[in-house]
Amino acid sequence: MTIKTDLTTDTQIKRAIKDTIKAGKTISYPIAGYTGLEVRIRPHKDNPDATADFRHRYTHPITGKRPYMTLGQYPALSLADARQYHSDNMQLLAKDIDPIEQRADTKQKDITDRQNILNYFINEWSEIQKSKDLSKSTIKNNKVILKPIQQKLGHMKVTNISSSVVIKFITDIQKTSPVKGLQVKSLLKSILQIAKAHMVIEYNPASDLRGTLKAHKPNHYPSLTQPKEFAELLKNIDQLDDASQLHNKHVLQLLALTFVRVGDVCTMKWTDINWLKKQWELKPQKAGNRADMVASMVIPLAPQAITLLEKMKPLTGDSDYVFHNTRRKKEPYHHTQEINKVLNSDLMNNGQGYKDIHSPHGFRSSAKTMLMERLGYDELITELALGHRMLNAYGTAYNRMTGLEQRADMMNDWANYLDNIKAGKFDNVIRADFKKADKQKHG
Repeated sequence: MTIKTDLTTDTQIKRAIKDTIKAGKTISYPIAGYTGLEVRIRPHKDNPDATADFRHRYTHPITGKRPYMTLGQYPALSLADARQYHSDNMQLLAKDIDPIEQRADTKQKDITDRQNILNYFINEWSEIQKSKDLSKSTIKNNKVILKPIQQKLGHMKVTNISSSVVIKFITDIQKTSPVKGLQVKSLLKSILQIAKAHMVIEYNPASDLRGTLKAHKPNHYPSLTQPKEFAELLKNIDQLDDASQLHNKHVLQLLALTFVRVGDVCTMKWTDINWLKKQWELKPQKAGNRADMVASMVIPLAPQAITLLEKMKPLTGDSDYVFHNTRRKKEPYHHTQEINKVLNSDLMNNGQGYKDIHSPHGFRSSAKTMLMERLGYDELITELALGHRMLNAYGTAYNRMTGLEQRADMMNDWANYLDNIKAGKFDNVIRADFKKADKQKHG
């Protein structure tokens, strides 16, 4: 219902709201001096308030129809603003532009512009990461690497991020940390690849920047690869005190026997051990963020490893983790830094420690080198044992069960070899080639 009383002030609008509530029905009041502009007041049942909307009714410049355009709700939209919107609409109509269609186009452009901002694709990338089974350390590292991208480029339109912008951005980071610069560049490339997939950009500006950035020569983890030196390390570990160094001692012994990553040993769960098959089934912590790592692994356990775990069973068997740590509430398993500390302490290497000589990760290099050079095992089976993703001649990845029987033999040979070198026996033992054996089996 529209009445003839024209409103000119806020006071009149407020009075009209009260009168409409009393009347109990919807009434529209014209705004004086602005043809087609009105405030529609709708009372609510069982509610003392009412809704007041500014509307503009105009004649469509093409169809001649008379649509209503809602401008906004009073008092969030003031009378002065409603008058200004009316004036803007009249200017559009004078150019044969429909205000409703113009508003829809503007809204769509705003949406498109928001979706063109890098932060939009940062959010999409973050949602993808949430769907992955990432370790807490990987999640933490991603946040650190993502932070400069959000701060410096997050507000930019993706279409404005050129290769020169990326180069300057990464170069500035590399002034203080060449390694971090390359990590940021890699993450930025992944985010921009999402924008490319959405066809917002045709080319990823973070791709093919080789030669424009500082290269990084990786520092390999220190490791002992000579049998006599490695034997001394093993004897140092065996001599650690059971009372104060039990977890450290057994973690290090298990690292030597299985050569998995130290984080995987520290988080080892009792439920992942198959006592019947003498296997350890796990998801490596690095698997979620590395294309060269398998998603899951099966580690055959040599008798020496089984014996070690049986010693732990009475101590932590009622807990989730083999190396349970009651002092850590949120992550109740042994901390990897404790392993670094004991290796580098005066308890090892005749009081000198193994800093820059051998690291927890170094057991992997030690095992691979001696398995190939001393025991005659080939590249494929040792890489599979390390959990690396290997491709066959057809480009297909070997699954986690590949060569399991041969790997079980290899793990037993390796454990026996460690016992032998600790006892001073350093004779080489050459084994059959895994690839050849595999071909014979499937030939």
